[in-house]
Amino acid sequence: MEWTDFLVGLFSIFAILLFFFYWFIPLEKMDFGVDKNPEFSVGNISNEMQFYKNMRFENPDISYKIDSGCSLKKKQDMERAFDSLGELTILDFYPVTSGEEIMVSCDDEVRPSGNNLFIAGEGGPTKILSGENFYIIYEGKILLLRESNCEHPNVGIHELLHVLGFDHSENKNNILYPVSSCSQTIGNEIIEKIDEIYSFPSLPDMKLGNVSSSAQGRYLDLNFSIKNIGISSSSGGKVVIYGDERIIKEFEFDEIKAGQGMNMELRNIWLPERTTEKIKIKIETLDNELSLENNELTLQKLNP
Repeated sequence: MEWTDFLVGLFSIFAILLFFFYWFIPLEKMDFGVDKNPEFSVGNISNEMQFYKNMRFENPDISYKIDSGCSLKKKQDMERAFDSLGELTILDFYPVTSGEEIMVSCDDEVRPSGNNLFIAGEGGPTKILSGENFYIIYEGKILLLRESNCEHPNVGIHELLHVLGFDHSENKNNILYPVSSCSQTIGNEIIEKIDEIYSFPSLPDMKLGNVSSSAQGRYLDLNFSIKNIGISSSSGGKVVIYGDERIIKEFEFDEIKAGQGMNMELRNIWLPERTTEKIKIKIETLDNELSLENNELTLQKLNP
């Protein structure tokens, strides 16, 4: 009887050791690959009319300030330039006393540009954040040098379009031609491109990428990146990781500004099933986004 009890006890210990070995000790190595990676992209809708693709301010309502050192004529011409472009496009420009997005200053210095021609003004974006779909303009400056005698505020419009990211035109009749004349007009293609670029709402757009994963037994290693490829900041959210539709890991992340992101490296995530076939990563936020298609990635087991 004692030998029987001893053998039963020995068998029980052996069974427990086998169970522990099966559940906790890594055996085979499993690799996972991306099964589906939908992406959202607006493409280069600016058609090389801009310094960089799809340049825009975060919102279509853009603030400006005109320096007190500007003459009354320059100030009035610049205000007319803001009004003119606002009437033709989806944009709306409004004056502020501080914290402006566009700063307008003036200089009475006459600067020659060659061939008896003179520079009438200078303008362009001064603070840009590069993104995957958009280049976000946060600040721009305009320097008015010469007063314009044109009926329309062509010089102000020319420099304002530079601040909005538009490059010079080779068309002599276009207001963005390097040499200014009173007969030049704003081409319809400029108006259309402004309205097209700003037709996208000022929202974040979270994207998963650079994913790699492998498992040793029941321990999963996972690398991936989270990036905000949208127009505005994301208020933060949560990453949820699934193994065959079962949550195996989740964690929160803080605000991610447009154009910024972070790399994640996770080690030894416990897999509840040794036969796990799919790993899914999902970003959950409270924000509305430009697209939700790139908030989720599924990785399929590669080796049999």
